Amino acid sequence: MTTTQAHPEAAANERWDGGVVDNEWKPRPRGWMVGDLEWVARMSDKARAQANGTIGEYIYPCPADKRCLEALELDPQAFKAIAVAAHGDDDLLHAVKSASPAIREGRHEFSTARK
Repeated sequence: MTTTQAHPEAAANERWDGGVVDNEWKPRPRGWMVGDLEWVARMSDKARAQANGTIGEYIYPCPADKRCLEALELDPQAFKAIAVAAHGDDDLLHAVKSASPAIREGRHEFSTARK
């Protein structure tokens, strides 16, 4: 399995598509990874929520999403289409790695760590 698994007592948003916490939909936490890709879990939850009209106060693509998309060399609409079509994190990981020129060519570098 390539995804991080939630603890049985984890917050409601620590799963595919996020969840409702304190009466508000939230994407997966910032540090959640899909395989070896940072930010893709959270960004994909927001992309699907935007497509479904359930994103609420969240923004897709936010500035961090834009940095991640730039590193992947994917545009927001292309990533949203991938996120909507995916049937889980393994499927999402495979699709993103297949679609990203930066990953395919070994140039992908992205981190949410502050410098």
